[in-house]
Amino acid sequence: MPTTEPTEVVAFVKTDVGVVREHNEDNAYVDPEGRYFIVADGMGGHAAGEVASAMAVEEVVKFLEGAREKIASFGEQPADEARQMMVKLLEEAVRRAHQSVFERGGRESDKKGMGTTLDVLLIASGEAFVAHVGDSRTYLIRNGAAAQVTTDHTVAEVLVIEGKLSPEEARLSPLRTILVNAIGVSAEVGVEMAHIRLRKGDNLLLCSDGLHDYFPSDREIAELLAEQGGEEGLARLVNLAKERGGHDNITGVLVEVVEGNSADDSDQEVDDREGMETSPPPETLATEPTQPTQVPQAPHAMKTNGS
Repeated sequence: MPTTEPTEVVAFVKTDVGVVREHNEDNAYVDPEGRYFIVADGMGGHAAGEVASAMAVEEVVKFLEGAREKIASFGEQPADEARQMMVKLLEEAVRRAHQSVFERGGRESDKKGMGTTLDVLLIASGEAFVAHVGDSRTYLIRNGAAAQVTTDHTVAEVLVIEGKLSPEEARLSPLRTILVNAIGVSAEVGVEMAHIRLRKGDNLLLCSDGLHDYFPSDREIAELLAEQGGEEGLARLVNLAKERGGHDNITGVLVEVVEGNSADDSDQEVDDREGMETSPPPETLATEPTQPTQVPQAPHAMKTNGS
């Protein structure tokens, strides 16, 4: 097993209501110790979306705070066993958030049907674990190129995977706003997982669709962050999304790996494009994002998320 250099990250968060919405139903969180990062994009009338996203973030934070010792111990156990523990831990955090939102929606009539997307990035011992539900996204930006780590849990993406829509058609289709999987909307939820071996110089971007909708080219995201990173670079992305239409709330969390393994130090025994299963709990782990072969779907979870 290769030597793991200590990993240090810096993170930035920015959110904007946009130019159409009256309220900001997005929520985001950056752990002060640089362990985990969250973006949630709520949906539902009468400000219920704001409640759903805030609840989801709060539940994940509470669970991960209680698991700090387990997270800190990662790397002291056999690699496969430790990674499976991290996957299960992160998935449990998301499922608890889902259950909390779903139960409240069932109790309160004005919250019925509320839900949220949820992306959670957990960093430990030079590796990143991503849990994803909905159509917010996580990107990996490495060596001047950006790759979408997560899959959009939308009707349009399902049709792309089935070969019934091209990616270009999906970007313009109204079906891109209809979710097939979300936190809190139905009794069941699918949790998509991904795993990345981090390198010094990597950037990770978590964002709501109010941001990524205005950057159909992953290359543009990489180029803009290469020109200007950090807080200013993230602000530039958010401001451009607003200038280009701002149809929805706009939120991004940018995580920069400033210390860690170099490319030569990474584990070369694992294929950089190995795939990862989605819920039920994954049996294999990915080291890099790959093209999706399926979208987790929760029965009766279809919900319009913006326009």
